[in-house]
Amino acid sequence: MSPRPLFFDLDHTLWDFETNSRLALREGHAAVGLVNLGVANVDAWIEAYEKANDWCWAQFRKGLMDKNTLRAGRFKLAFERLGLEPDEHVSRALGEHYIETSPFQTALLPGSIEVLEELKERGHRMLLLTNGFEEVQHIKVKNSGLEPFFTDVFTSDALGVKKPDPTAFELAASRSGLAMDAGIVMIGDSMESDVDGAQNVGWDAVHFNPHGEVEIRAWRTVRTLHELLDLPLDL
Repeated sequence: MSPRPLFFDLDHTLWDFETNSRLALREGHAAVGLVNLGVANVDAWIEAYEKANDWCWAQFRKGLMDKNTLRAGRFKLAFERLGLEPDEHVSRALGEHYIETSPFQTALLPGSIEVLEELKERGHRMLLLTNGFEEVQHIKVKNSGLEPFFTDVFTSDALGVKKPDPTAFELAASRSGLAMDAGIVMIGDSMESDVDGAQNVGWDAVHFNPHGEVEIRAWRTVRTLHELLDLPLDL
């Protein structure tokens, strides 16, 4: 039996994006003084930002928004969602603060380290393939204790193409010295980016889906990371 190579997504799969992002947003709310700008309720601010951020990232994935526009634009849109006039200077300051603080947050999803330790012990080569910005994602990996488990970290920013584009998977495999038919398994939370993208190039894919319905088109679905240890991950 030969342990299969495993590609993991990062955000929402190992790195607890929601918890870490909200911590950074609370710090930014205080640091920039949003209370004095009419944003007294920090929870309402976070909710408005998260909806704005989701929309901006959807635009970014479609190639309709660039990185710099996204970073400040999501905060401008959050102001608009609260019925407030967006301030260009404040939005830019919030964007800079968020980028400077959120990657240094270290919360991981339950079981991350224990499961990675066991998979490494079993002999799996593990790699990261993430739709994210190069400078940000590497900080997350290093500071949250994930770095020792992965031989390579591939970001869409560095690859020049985003999941689910087949080229993202092909480049990641090629640059890590793996053949596309090497029995690779992709593990991630997004049906479109991780599961469909991987399976469209012939990989198997595990949908990490703690709360939603089971998608039958995924090779496997897990509710917790610990369930990965029970899957047939050997050739």
